[in-house]
Order: sequence, then structure tokens, then C-alpha cells
Amino acid sequence: MDRIVYTGPEYGAKILHHRLGDVFEVVYVDPTPESLLPEFEKCTVFLDASMKVPIDDMNIAQSTKLKLVITATTGANHIDGFALEKRNIPLLTLKGQNELLHSLTPAAELNWSLIMACARKLRGAIHHVENSGWDRVEFPGVLLKDRTIGIIGMGRLGSWTARYANAFGMRILGYDPYIDEFPKYVERISLDEIMKESDIVSIHVHLSDETSGMINKDLIGKLKKGAIFINTSRGELTDEKALVEALKSGQLSSVGVDVLSGEPNIEKNPLWKYSQNNNNVIITPHIGGFCPDAVNKVVDFSCSRILDFFKNK
Repeated sequence: MDRIVYTGPEYGAKILHHRLGDVFEVVYVDPTPESLLPEFEKCTVFLDASMKVPIDDMNIAQSTKLKLVITATTGANHIDGFALEKRNIPLLTLKGQNELLHSLTPAAELNWSLIMACARKLRGAIHHVENSGWDRVEFPGVLLKDRTIGIIGMGRLGSWTARYANAFGMRILGYDPYIDEFPKYVERISLDEIMKESDIVSIHVHLSDETSGMINKDLIGKLKKGAIFINTSRGELTDEKALVEALKSGQLSSVGVDVLSGEPNIEKNPLWKYSQNNNNVIITPHIGGFCPDAVNKVVDFSCSRILDFFKNK
């Protein structure tokens, strides 16, 4: 019997057992290298809904029975896609699965939560009250209405962010060279103009060789003084050292991220280190899409893809 190894939330494993347990051996493992990698090397199908364990070329070479890898995410930079390609093993992500993706909004909702948390200095205010303080003068907020938000990447998540911004009465600027039509309430401008004119910059771009480091020191230096920067895509898209420099100089008032370069090993990350002594950085542990309702939908969709793959084979 072919073996499916799944790592991710345990409730997702219940869907796998229900949908595929009669025709596959379903193995649920914790998302740690010690638990996952020995099982990965024995599996036929790997379904990853955690993204916590890197899968390199050596792991793939030792997985002699492997036929299919699926992730419950749009990106899979933690898996060596080139090593899979050399063995003609498909790597199926959610990229391009637009009907499903447009029904999933948790990442966009978290993105907007970070915008609001930065605008209202929530991290500092919460710590202030936890330490028995009650002085609102220390935490002046930013009125979002009539402010300008710049959205880099006008795909699914960028479009949802624009919809939320429109509901808040904001001016919305967008940059995306790969999308022909923007919503009527979004002004199309260049990347340089986004950085110069926006009170809030929010990035929604897939990580690739082309986009890695795209928000570089030069672009960060063009930010409007006192701007807010939000990243829920991938940490490697930005020069995080330059973000810290901009925070120290006051060019950036705050940063909100759900991603860091090098995650989950974050102790050496410059943005994380700065955040240990400064409340104007809010970091969440890549939880954007991590919502039981959304995970269940994606795992169920992945079950159908597994069945289709073996049926076509």
C-alpha cells in the first residue's frame, strides 16, 4: 500500500484518514526533523502543511519510493524543487489554484491586523498596561482614513488588502507589472513612487530568484519619513538590516511582519534582535494562513489532487 506522510495541524490528519485511509497508509508526524525525515524517506506522497522542516536534495535522494510532493501553501522554498525535478517528481503548491485561493482570506486578514496594530502602537500599549501603566499620551495613533497605502503585488492578497483599505477610506496605490487590470479604486504607479508617497507599504510578492531582496536598501531609503512597513510574504524579499536602520533613524515609525529570513531559526535575524528592546516592531510566527477553517479546506483539496494524480498515473 502506498504511504502518505503528512505533517501539519493534527486536525488535518483526520481529513486525510477519512478521505484516503481506505486506499493509502496515512502517517501523521510532528513537524520536526527528528520525526519527519525518517518517515519522509519511506513515503510515496508527502503532504506538508507546516513548512517547518527543510527538505534538501539528500533527503529526496534517499526517498526512493517518492512519487509526489504537495504543500498546503503557495510557496515552497523550504523544499528543494530542483532535486525533485531531476527525478521527475511533481511539486504541487497552491500557486495558480485561484478558485480555492480566492476563498481563503486569513493571510490578508492578518496582514490588515498588523497594519492596524502598527498604526495604533498596540504592542507598546499592551505592554504598558501589563506593567500597570495607564497613560494614553505615550501611544498616539495614526488615523487611517485619507492616508495613503502602497501595495506591492496586486494578486490575491494584495487585492484583499486593497479592499480593506478602500473600506477604511484610504488612498490606494498599487504596483504589479504582471497584472493588467487593477480595481478602479487603486492607482497604478511605479515601485519608486510607492515608496515615496505611501504612509503604509504592504508587500505581497512570491519569493523567487527575481524577487529575492527586491525591497533593497536603496528603495527603503526612499520611504516617506514615519512610514509603516508590512511584510506577510517572505522575509527574504526585504533587506532586514536596512529596515532596522530605517527604524533607528525614524524614517520608519514601525514594522509589522509575519515572516523573517532564516525562519524558524530567528535568533540571528536583525529585525528580531532589534525587536527585543523596541516596541515599534511586531512579529508573528508565520501564522497568516494558519487557520483551522482554511487548513481543512486546503487538506481536503490536496486529497483530491492526490487521488487525481494516481488515477491519471
